[in-house]
Amino acid sequence: MSKFNDWTDFQFFLAVARAGKISKAGQRLGVEHSTVSRRIDRLEALVGAVLFDRSRSGYTLTDAGRSLVNHVEAMESALHDAIESTATRSSRVVGTVRVGTPEAFGVCVLAPRLAQLHAVQPELHVELIAQPQYPSLVAREVDVVVTLDPPQAGRYTIARLAEIDYFVYGSPAYLARHPPIESAHDLAAHPFVDYVHDGSMSDRFLVLEEVVSQPQRVMTSSSILAQRAAAVSGMGLILLTPYVVEGRSDLVCVLPEWPQITRKLWLAAPNDLFRTKRVRLTWDFILQAVTDNPQCFRR
Repeated sequence: MSKFNDWTDFQFFLAVARAGKISKAGQRLGVEHSTVSRRIDRLEALVGAVLFDRSRSGYTLTDAGRSLVNHVEAMESALHDAIESTATRSSRVVGTVRVGTPEAFGVCVLAPRLAQLHAVQPELHVELIAQPQYPSLVAREVDVVVTLDPPQAGRYTIARLAEIDYFVYGSPAYLARHPPIESAHDLAAHPFVDYVHDGSMSDRFLVLEEVVSQPQRVMTSSSILAQRAAAVSGMGLILLTPYVVEGRSDLVCVLPEWPQITRKLWLAAPNDLFRTKRVRLTWDFILQAVTDNPQCFRR
């Protein structure tokens, strides 16, 4: 066993197994892809087996690789537990937690509250990945994810975060130029700003057809914040959750007594990471951010 004296070889192995590509693993580890390739070659030589099938589309685990990954993840988990056991002797929380969220939730709900967390735990660094496409827990692109699509299988801790209602909004200028909207049936006559339908978005974001069977789209974007800006300019109506317009007067809720759609938000993290103090603290921070905004969420 003396030849296996460098844990980082296994870290490189896990990074490639999770990312599926040398280049992505290198980005995640902060090294050149050539360094990742050399370390994988070295580990394969040490174990005497081919761990990955290489192709133009990426790296996939061989049978030997799939067998090894279970053992290495157990080693990783044991390392987390050892660090956590030491860290519990102190109230300090040190390290980085990568949090993946839908764009609007990250920008409108979490980002404005990160200063509060930093004031209490200045050595905890939160990397907020707020984007329309969900980052992957399987590839360990993030440590914690807020999602409309919770993992269906695997070793994850999952909790229901909240229910979110979607309402129709329009700018005061737009609403002044158009006939009043008195029921959901009136919406079909109006243009909408919406998500791009090109296969890049989670189906959970593509909700407009549930409100209007054949919507008239005048502008589409992968960014909900870009959509909001277009709606503010008066291009058309938009379907939003309340936290996207909280504290703003440039969009008015249409039919405020009738949420058009309700969705569930979930919180998830790998079991081994959930046991760590830094992830549990971040997890609780996200839960508290929702609890503190009852006007935007249903618990």
